[in-house]
Amino acid sequence: MPKTELKSLFQRLREKLPESEASSTQQLLLAKIQYHIHEEGEENPEEPSLRESVEILLDEIEAEHPKSAAIAKNILETLASIGI
Repeated sequence: MPKTELKSLFQRLREKLPESEASSTQQLLLAKIQYHIHEEGEENPEEPSLRESVEILLDEIEAEHPKSAAIAKNILETLASIGI
């Protein structure tokens, strides 16, 4: 369930923060987050961790994109609830 919720939240974040509105740094961070959301049986990605990537993205978007930042905060809460 948390993995499904995480994927759903990330999809909402992508919808609220389209590439055309994201800086190149923000796009890179979104790509890193997507990289970390992988299927069971796949190797775990390298650093930075998923949590670190979301935290950096949150810092980047918080002032200009408050709705997207709220979704990123939900992602962090979901990660915390599953022990990441």
